Amino acid sequence: MIIMPFPHLNGYEIAEKVGVGSFSVVYKAYTKTNPKEVVAIKCIDKRYQQKSFADNVVKEISLLKLLKHDYIVRLIDFQSDSKYIFIITEFCDEGDLSHYIRKKHKLAESLVKTFMQQLALALKFLRSHNICHMDLKPQNLLLRSKPKLQLKVADFGLSQIISPQNAEQSRFAGSLLYMAPEKLLNQHYDARVDLWSVGIIMFECLFGRNPFLNMNTKAIVDLMLKRGPIELPPNANITPVAEDLLFKLLKHNPDERINFEQFFEHPFLDLIHMATPENYHTAVSLIQEAIELDKSKQYSECLDKYKEAVRYLEAFIPLETNPNRKAMLALRLSEYTKRITALNDMLSGKENSKLVATDLQPLPLTDDQFDMLRGLSTLTPNMATGLDIGCTGELYMVEGKNSLALEKLTSALSLLIPILGNEPPGVRKDLLHAQVQKWLSLAESLKKVQSTSAS
Repeated sequence: MIIMPFPHLNGYEIAEKVGVGSFSVVYKAYTKTNPKEVVAIKCIDKRYQQKSFADNVVKEISLLKLLKHDYIVRLIDFQSDSKYIFIITEFCDEGDLSHYIRKKHKLAESLVKTFMQQLALALKFLRSHNICHMDLKPQNLLLRSKPKLQLKVADFGLSQIISPQNAEQSRFAGSLLYMAPEKLLNQHYDARVDLWSVGIIMFECLFGRNPFLNMNTKAIVDLMLKRGPIELPPNANITPVAEDLLFKLLKHNPDERINFEQFFEHPFLDLIHMATPENYHTAVSLIQEAIELDKSKQYSECLDKYKEAVRYLEAFIPLETNPNRKAMLALRLSEYTKRITALNDMLSGKENSKLVATDLQPLPLTDDQFDMLRGLSTLTPNMATGLDIGCTGELYMVEGKNSLALEKLTSALSLLIPILGNEPPGVRKDLLHAQVQKWLSLAESLKKVQSTSAS
């Protein structure tokens, strides 16, 4: 384990140490810009470098400069001095997936699905650049919580542009517990080793442990040679579609293993319905259409709309980090699901089924700019608090609780308006100004409604 004094970098203020490896230390830091941005600085000691290690560092920097994707960690800068190399990336506040699994013990299948979707899109992007990661494991998958829970692939030091020569150069590099059998057993291997690693990661997410935990190298090699099946824990309690993907990823023979295209199209991933801003707006539209059809008693048509909307909506709840919004989405999902059951019972002629007129509420619209502003507010606690209070006010407004909505919006504005007055010019000020104007307008409308009701 490396010991390193706090580094000094131009343009950055080091805050605290957040991780230590064999050859590097990772620090949380802030830019000296206004507003500040929180970053991670990976400090690599040159004294420990052999040529292969130096090559890996250069490779990681080169690949991160090339790979710009929502689910790949973003390179911000890199520097070096006589002793150290510094790689500066976006800061992932939830740490790595390994830490997250330990904290939660194991993950709900819905959240595992979300992480697998995000990892799949990152791998799809890497495939488009003919790149194999070669060292996928929970420790190399970082997590951000703002504005939504998001997985980021990191540590590209062992990644390869796919070719037979490059593959042979990194045969014995990687992590044993996540290494594909063909690589471990000195057989021909290719990019499909990443799919085996994905299977082990998925297993660990679902069950809270690696399938080879507490096994030594010889025991793992013996199991690989015998091609013994990876056994699920007793009472695994996962859906058949999740089990199907898991077993297809964990085939010892790469020719029998699911391929990348089959992986991307697997129904467990259901990439078409994954949580994206576009898909949320689709869910909003579908629910609005369903409610209108429901009110006009076009029950068959509205049932199809409700079902499709629910498939989209289910993907958003595991990612939501705002507890008020998460509770609202869960409530809406429950209401729509109950309506689907009632419609199914009525349309199928189920005995004693009784359909009452709908009083369902639509989904609230989200604002991509709000999510961006919420992400930029993490270093200003009062701004973050004000935004969360205002968001709660909007939810009350959607539910028709106008008095509570006005109270929350007024409270939010009392925090945000003074901050806006002191905010320096820039993107954050523009976003905050737009949000304040929106909530001022909503608050004014609510006051008029209350005034009309009182008279």
